[in-house]
Amino acid sequence: MQLVFIWIQWSWKWTQARILADKYWFNIFETWLVLRQMAKENTDLWKLIKDTIEAWKQVNPDIIEMVLENFIQNSKNKNIIFDWLVRNINNKETADNKLDKNYIVVYFNLPENEAIKRLLWREYNPKTWETFPAWTSIDPKTWDKLIKRSDDEENAIMQRIKEFYEKTLPVVEIYKKEWKLIEIDANKNISDVTNEIENKLKLI
Repeated sequence: MQLVFIWIQWSWKWTQARILADKYWFNIFETWLVLRQMAKENTDLWKLIKDTIEAWKQVNPDIIEMVLENFIQNSKNKNIIFDWLVRNINNKETADNKLDKNYIVVYFNLPENEAIKRLLWREYNPKTWETFPAWTSIDPKTWDKLIKRSDDEENAIMQRIKEFYEKTLPVVEIYKKEWKLIEIDANKNISDVTNEIENKLKLI
């Protein structure tokens, strides 16, 4: 089973990916993490990736395709969650070309005002880039101190949300017409979101 997660910022998708990976032996293709690791390299291509990420623009689909192809070829587990893969129509074309034809899209639907509230208050681990709710001050797995991301200020947040509504949401509508999409109510607590995913994917 191949799942593509689509989401507005901070809709519990990262947490849900980890839960599914632990319970059902999914691998996770963490696009943003792979790209951020690449952005640390001292080459012109990786500098371009770094500049693009830091400006909160969307990365060239040719780069995404290259990274994706390498991951699939080297993955022994055929159950994969693709996180941060489809953010615009070009990314969808990549997914259609590279993934199994029966891949399923899981869309985490969260109201804009709730997404903004969660983003303004979240913190992250600067070593792993994993994010946590505002009430968490220490990473429970590594015991590292959490801090606020520099890009989690209101202007940057609004830019990311604008990108979602302008470029990603139209792709969600296409997937609905193709009957490839299940919609999850992300405006609930974590365990209820997990239950809805499991039921709709018939994992239980």
